[in-house]
Amino acid sequence: MVKWNILGKHKEGSDVVSEILKQRGIADKEDFLKDRSLKECVEQMPADFKKTLRKASDYIKESMSLGRTIVVFGDYDSDGINATAILYNFLKKEKGYDKVSYFIPNRFDHSYGISKPAIDDVLKEVGSKAPVLFITVDVGITAFDEVAYIKKLGNFVVLTDHHQKPEELPNADCIVWNDSVCGAVISWLLTRFLGSKDKNSISMAALATVTDLQKLTGFNREVVKKGLMVLNSTPPLGLKKLLEVSGKEVSEITSYELGWVLGPRLNASGRMETAKDSIRILVEDDKKLLSELAKSLNSKNIQRQEKTLEMYEVAADFDKKGKKKLPKVIFSSDKKYHEGIIGLVAAKLVQTYYRPAIVMCVMDDYAKGSVRSIAGVNVIEMLREFSDMFIDLGGHPMAAGFTIDKKEIPQFEKKFLKYAESKIEERFLTPTLNVDMKIPTDIINEKLLNEIERMEPFGIGNEQPLFVSEAFGIVNSDITGKDKRHLKLSLYDGNKYHKAIYFGGAEHENDLKVGEKIDLVYTLKKNEYNGNKYVDLVVRDFRKV
Repeated sequence: MVKWNILGKHKEGSDVVSEILKQRGIADKEDFLKDRSLKECVEQMPADFKKTLRKASDYIKESMSLGRTIVVFGDYDSDGINATAILYNFLKKEKGYDKVSYFIPNRFDHSYGISKPAIDDVLKEVGSKAPVLFITVDVGITAFDEVAYIKKLGNFVVLTDHHQKPEELPNADCIVWNDSVCGAVISWLLTRFLGSKDKNSISMAALATVTDLQKLTGFNREVVKKGLMVLNSTPPLGLKKLLEVSGKEVSEITSYELGWVLGPRLNASGRMETAKDSIRILVEDDKKLLSELAKSLNSKNIQRQEKTLEMYEVAADFDKKGKKKLPKVIFSSDKKYHEGIIGLVAAKLVQTYYRPAIVMCVMDDYAKGSVRSIAGVNVIEMLREFSDMFIDLGGHPMAAGFTIDKKEIPQFEKKFLKYAESKIEERFLTPTLNVDMKIPTDIINEKLLNEIERMEPFGIGNEQPLFVSEAFGIVNSDITGKDKRHLKLSLYDGNKYHKAIYFGGAEHENDLKVGEKIDLVYTLKKNEYNGNKYVDLVVRDFRKV
C-alpha cells in the first residue's frame, strides 16, 4: 500500500502556489516564476566552472587555427546524443570547420563511455596521422587509463562531463565538469563561450535535461522553458519529424513530450542496435532523409517496448517462486537478455516492487549489469564497496552500470545482498506519495489551474502539484482508451460534479462502485471541449472512505 505523505493543508484565503513553493523551500513565489534570460543565469554560475569553459573554448579555437582534426566523442543515450549534436553542429555549420566529425560508441562493441577499442576506431575513421583533438561530451570523467592512452598516441583531450567525479581525475588537457547540469547543457554552454548565435540548439539541451532526469530548478528550469519555446515555434526539423511519426496528437509540447515521446525514440536506436540514426536526425538537413530516420527510430522504439515487456516477464518470475520475503535488492541475470534493454527492465522492477534492482545480461565470459534505485539508496556508493569485483563501473546515486566476470556473479550477488540487508533501511522500501496539499473541492477551478500552470515546466525537483481531497461520491465509471487500460470517473463533492481520469486504472473498475465515497490524490488538467473549458482531475491514488 502506498503511503500518503501530506505536506500541507490549505488555509482559507491563502495562495495555494505560494504555500506549495514555501513547502519546497522557495520563499519568494514571484522570484521563482520570474522569466530570466539564459545570459543572466550563466553569469550566476560558479566562477571556477566558467573559467574551465573559457579555457576549453580557447583550446578549441587554438586547435582550429592550427587545422587539427577534431572529433566530438559522445554517448549513445539522449543526453550524449544531444550533447554531440549541439557541439558538432556549431563547429561544422556555424563555424564552417571541415575537419570535424563525431563518434558515438556502439554499446555492443565499445561498451560504455571511452574505451580503447572506441579510441582505435575513432583514429581509424578519421585517418589522420596528425594530432587529433578529442572533445568528450557526457563521458570521460572516470576514463583515467583511456585518456592516458589517447595522450600517449600523441593526441589531445578536452573532457566535458557531469557524472560523479572519482578521487583521481584523468590527465586531459582541459576538464569541464559540473554535476548540476547534464552533458548537453555543458555542450551548449561551451558553444556559447565559442561564440554561437544559434537560437534553436537550446531545444536539444532542454530535451537532454529532461531525459537525463535533471532537477528542473534554477538554470535547468530556464533551459527547459526556453527550449520548449523553440520546440513550439521553430523546432529543429529532425525533432519535428520524430514527433509527427509518434502518433501522438500534441497541441503543445511540454516536458512530458520531451521525457515520454521524443526521449524514448532517440534512446531506442542505441539500445537496440547503434545510435547512428539518433545522431543523424539531429545533424542532417535533408527533409526526405529526416522523415526516413524518424520512421526508423519510431520502429525501433516499438521493438524496444516489446523486448522490454518480454524480458520483464522473465525477470519478475522470481516473485512467483514462493519466496516469503522480497530481498532488499532484486537480482536477475540471463543469457537471453538484450544488453540494451536491461536498464529499462531494472527500472520496471523498481517501479513494481519499490526496491533497487540489478539486471545482468550474461555473455560468454562476462556480464553487463544495469542498476536502478529508489530515493534514499545511493547505489553507486554501495557498488563501489565491491569495486574490486568489477571490470568497470560507473553511474549516479540512482542509476549505475557495470561489467563483471560471469564467474563472479554468484559471489557478488551473495555479498551485495548481505550488505544491502544492513545498509538499506526498511523505511526506504515503502513507496510514498508526497502530496503537496489537502484542499477543499470548492477551490478546484480554472483560476487555480492557471496559477499552477505558471510553475511549468514540471519535472524532477519541480513536480506537478499533487492534491488530496476527501469524500468524493462515485457517480459513474467507464473503461476508456484504445487499449482499454484507463478508467474514467464522474464524481460528486456534494455541490458540483467533477470529471476524473485514472491512467492505467482500469484494473480498479470493480473496486469502485457507484454510490461509494473515496478520498483522492490527483493533479489538475485543463480540458477544452466544444469551446468550453473544464478542470479535470488526474487520479494518482485513492482510498475508500
